[in-house]
Formats: sequence, structure tokens, C-alpha cells
Amino acid sequence: MTSLGRAGRSAARLVLVAAAAALLAASARLASSVEGDDELSTLTEHVTELGAPGVLLRVRDDHTTRTTVSGTVSLEDGRPIRSYDRFRVGSVTKTFVAVLVLQLVADGKLRLDDTVEEWLPGLVPTGREITVRQLLSHTSGLYDYVEDPRVFGVYAQEPGHAWAPRQLIGLALEHPAQFAPGERYAYSSTNYLLLGLIVEAATGEPLADALEARVFEPLGLDGTSFDPRYVRGPYVHGHRAPSHHGVVTGAPRDTSEEAASWAWSAGAVVSTAEDLSRFFASLLGGHLLTPPLLREMETLVPGGALRYGLGLAAFPTPCGDAWGHTGNARGTVTVAWNRLDASRQVVLVVNTFPLTPELEAAVHELEIAAFCEAP
Repeated sequence: MTSLGRAGRSAARLVLVAAAAALLAASARLASSVEGDDELSTLTEHVTELGAPGVLLRVRDDHTTRTTVSGTVSLEDGRPIRSYDRFRVGSVTKTFVAVLVLQLVADGKLRLDDTVEEWLPGLVPTGREITVRQLLSHTSGLYDYVEDPRVFGVYAQEPGHAWAPRQLIGLALEHPAQFAPGERYAYSSTNYLLLGLIVEAATGEPLADALEARVFEPLGLDGTSFDPRYVRGPYVHGHRAPSHHGVVTGAPRDTSEEAASWAWSAGAVVSTAEDLSRFFASLLGGHLLTPPLLREMETLVPGGALRYGLGLAAFPTPCGDAWGHTGNARGTVTVAWNRLDASRQVVLVVNTFPLTPELEAAVHELEIAAFCEAP
């Protein structure tokens, strides 16, 4: 749950302006940025002191962009984390895929009330009862394939194992449904594997190409890619600590040798903090979807501690809802939180999981301070 960014770009540009008024404005913004970094750096460093290899934090509002970075990209190579480093965003991928699906709805290639059976005949026994809308909102009732121990168990002997999406869906379907389609909310990444296959069926092209052509390239997300196997080039390595029943029992280890084919359309996007901020600002600003479809995306159903729309969640905080998504993939935790109008944005990345209770509390304190309190 950590973020990163590139600090002070606006202030730096303004310092170059000759006009006295612009110089004064730049100075005021820079002072605000330094104040915020001082506060957040203490909390960020506390997270690394408690055992996280590294933390990246990016906070943007209408006046400033602030970055706080602590620790290293990997326990093995010791290179300091940089504000522009790439990282696995985990389930934040779901928002990208949801946008892609809703764009296809706008183009008339899909309908929210289309069924799984219409697009993927014979794949899901209850496919005639499950709609695209229910997949997007996690109300299908399908079992979450990541809960099947076979998904991750294979990597102990075969770190490069390549799961196919249909194999993973098959594992999920060996388990009974949690409830009838549409009955209630229950988070299940199986929904987004099915959506990835539906996108490919509707477009006639690989999911990676559709994401690139419709989302990444138009927004200029040069640091963002879809990498279901290994990340290309330098990036923030995830670390996974051994645990028993959710309790950390040892030191974290680097997971970079393990492929992430298990994540696919549910979690295989790699990005930067700046790119995530740009994506959510464009989405919430109405630049990616028509107003009716954005309203559909923002229509929430109860989901326990959060409320969930169509690939977009609202998380309660002391200063109001944080809109966005969170993710966890291969030992990298990502939080992408935004005001509904994107007037304040937080991207937070911590490269270890699971977290000890003390570390989890420190990360939560950091994300709340970044979203609610920092100037």
C-alpha cells in the first residue's frame, strides 16, 4: 500500500518563469511541497524501519505533486527506489480492464447484459445466468481461483510456470459457486479472467494489444504495459515473507524469478506512479468513458469495508471516500486512491507481502496521512 511520484515538476517549471508573480507562486508551491515531504518522509521511513524493503509515495493535488521514496527496489541488489520506477500494480489492473470493456460497450461491440455463454460458449456451466455487468461488479458468485492452492503451489517447483486463463477458470469451476448470480457481492478474480477472454472474443485481438491501443497509447502511458510473465527492464521487485495462517513467520524473499501468468487480466499490468495518476485523472475526469457509462462504473454495491462499482471501488477514510483500486501481486502492494473529481490523488507502493500487524498499521497510517492530512 504505497505510492510514488515525480515531485516538484510544476514548481520547477515555474521557477524558470521570469515574471515576479510566477516566481512567487512557484516559491509558495515549493514551500508547500517541502512541508509535505517532511511529514510524509517520517511515516514512509517508519514503514521501511518496520521491515518493508522499499516504499514509493506520490501525492498530487490541484497545486502540487509531492514524492516520498524510501528503501530499495530489491533486498538483493540494494538499488534505491526512484520516483519513476515501474512496479506490478496487481488488481489495479481490473480498473484498466473494466474501462476497456465499457469502451467496447460504448462502441456497440458488447452489452452489459450480455451473458458469458454468448461470448464464451460452453466454458461456464452457469454462463447463461451470468452477465458482463455481474463480472465487472463481482456479483457473479463464481469461486475465486486464487484461493485454490494449486495456483501458487506449482511455482515452488517451477518458477516459470505458464498458466493459461482457461486453465485457471477450470480450477475455479471445480469449486461450488458462492451464491446465485446477482445475489450479492463477493470479490473474485475469476470474473476478470472471463472479462479478458470476452474482450479478446469481441475485438479479435490479444488483450495486451487491446489495452495498448485503447488505453495505454492514447493516454501516453509510456511506463505502462501488460506483462503476465516477467517484467521487462528494471522495476520494483516484490518480496514475499513466509507465513502461517496469515501470520508472518520469517524474512521476505525476492519473487522476481516467479512468473505472473496466474494474474493475467485480473492483475498483470505493470506501471509507474505517474502513469497511474494520469490514468485515474483521465477516467474520473470523463475523458475515457461517456458520462452514462462513467455513472455506471461509479454506481456502487456494498462490499464489506468498501463499496464496489464496475471495476472501481470506494474506500472509506476519515476525510471521505477514496475512489480507485488496490492490488497485490508477487509481493508488491499498490494503492491508487483519488477524490471522485481527482483533485487529490495518492499512489502508494510497498514491495513486501504479507505484512506484520505493526507494518500494516504503519502503511495504513501513511496512506491516510497522504490522502487526508498532508498539505
